[in-house]
Amino acid sequence: MKSSEEPKHIFVSGHRNPDIDSIAGACALAELRRRQNRIPVTALCPGILPDRAAYLFRRFGLKPPASCNDIHLRIRDILKPCTVIEAGTTLFDAVNQLRESGMLRLPVVGHNGKFLGMLSSLALLSQLLNIGSSDGSDLAGRRIHSSIDLIRGVLEAELLTGVDTAAEQDFDVYVAAMGIEGFEEHIPADNRDLALIVGDRPEIHLRALHRELRLLIVTGNRPVDPLILKEAGNHHVSILKTGLDSATVIRRLKFSTPVEFTHFPPGELTLSPDDRLRDQKSSILASAADIVPVIDAAGGLAGVVLKKQLSEQPPYRMILVDHNEPDQSLPGIEEIPIIEVVDHHRIGMMPTVAPIRFTADTVGSSCTLIASMYRSSGESLTPELAGILLGGIVSDTLLLKSPTTAPLDRRMCEWLEKLSGVSGEELMTELMQIDSPLAVKPAAEVIGGDCKTYTDGNFHFALSQVEETNLELLHQRRDELAAEIRHRIAEEKLNFFGLLVTDAVREISELLAIGDPEIIRSLPYEPAGPELFSLPGVLSRKKQLLPQILAITAALRREQ
Repeated sequence: MKSSEEPKHIFVSGHRNPDIDSIAGACALAELRRRQNRIPVTALCPGILPDRAAYLFRRFGLKPPASCNDIHLRIRDILKPCTVIEAGTTLFDAVNQLRESGMLRLPVVGHNGKFLGMLSSLALLSQLLNIGSSDGSDLAGRRIHSSIDLIRGVLEAELLTGVDTAAEQDFDVYVAAMGIEGFEEHIPADNRDLALIVGDRPEIHLRALHRELRLLIVTGNRPVDPLILKEAGNHHVSILKTGLDSATVIRRLKFSTPVEFTHFPPGELTLSPDDRLRDQKSSILASAADIVPVIDAAGGLAGVVLKKQLSEQPPYRMILVDHNEPDQSLPGIEEIPIIEVVDHHRIGMMPTVAPIRFTADTVGSSCTLIASMYRSSGESLTPELAGILLGGIVSDTLLLKSPTTAPLDRRMCEWLEKLSGVSGEELMTELMQIDSPLAVKPAAEVIGGDCKTYTDGNFHFALSQVEETNLELLHQRRDELAAEIRHRIAEEKLNFFGLLVTDAVREISELLAIGDPEIIRSLPYEPAGPELFSLPGVLSRKKQLLPQILAITAALRREQ
């Protein structure tokens, strides 16, 4: 497999508004796949870690997965390092760097690491061909900005005598290719910005020194009279001797300018590492550039994005736990290839381009399936991982009382009890003692804590579930919860929202149902108050409530 197709990281995530089953399952599956793969595997917590899940991880001394609000690909996920041209590099060397890199453009950075602009051969040629520019910096002009040291390097010259050779300045370049009389008329006097190109004529050398010039360039490797060198020292004139001819010297001098003094094209596209790739993709594709610089918050160059990368596979892969429907997954899931699913719910997944590993069964908990994977693969389970998997099973099956409970749940529960050293009943008791959502949490957190959205045709609805030992709290907060649900319905354009509050001890639930009157009229439950229904024996959102709502929406669709 080509390296561009190999993921550099695999993420394992449960559903939005996570519960213990999805978080514990994601953590344990990430560890299993980490052992089996040569690349990093990381579990994610999609949103805020619930209090009971936080307790479970503390109880078994494990660090919970990091919270994550989305998995949209960012520019930082695809940026690449790049050859850079540093400030102080001559245009001559910069052009060589461009040629050796094989790139059409390269970024230029200052001495402090700040991004200055993109240098391309085309832009540089355009600048140098700006004939008649007011500052004389075009190819036909006399003026260059450089230093004697930079000029010496570009001309492959020998420094015979020098003063302040590292200092940068503007030079007015002249060629002394005439006789004495022509020299006197052609060459300006007393110009400390003067750089004069001469051959092997000592009389011209001497006349030049009396003009108080800055630099004398002797071409053709001609010897320079020692008396001229002494006189140059007296007049603080630098002399360079080069083997190049005068025509070549003239051409190369234009390229002795430090690269930071070039005029970078204005308004070029730059990216931030935090930009979402999908937001910038059209701009990158529309740009004429094949390479786009990425600039960090401090103005430094973080890397580059190559246009050809947009057609490559993303560097990450996803494993979904305890869900498979896109609406229940982290925002951005459509941007990252899914390679595996472990779930015990209905299948509502979008098609995949390539075959994936899909583990699903009619069990009460995703943690049951993951525990079974460890057992069948022969991989050892630590007491800590066994403990959180046990917590996932007992919480999702309501201590094996839920109608979703399967024989495999019971077998895995017994196995995990032995490995963890704690009984499922003891663990469930501890979890139920954590502050109840209805007693301490604001309405938005109550209805959003363990909420899943579903789509059936043109019906879009959400079902949320909380476990509670005192259903009277639901009646006390009914108005507040109903107001928050109506806000959620309007915000997400839902047809219906149901909050299922379950008392696992008494094996009863109550449903706060708000939304489409046709759906509510079709509910086969006894009223328990305004917009409230009593559901004796109903403990499972997945196996008991969801099928009932789907049956209602299917019937309504047939009537439409």
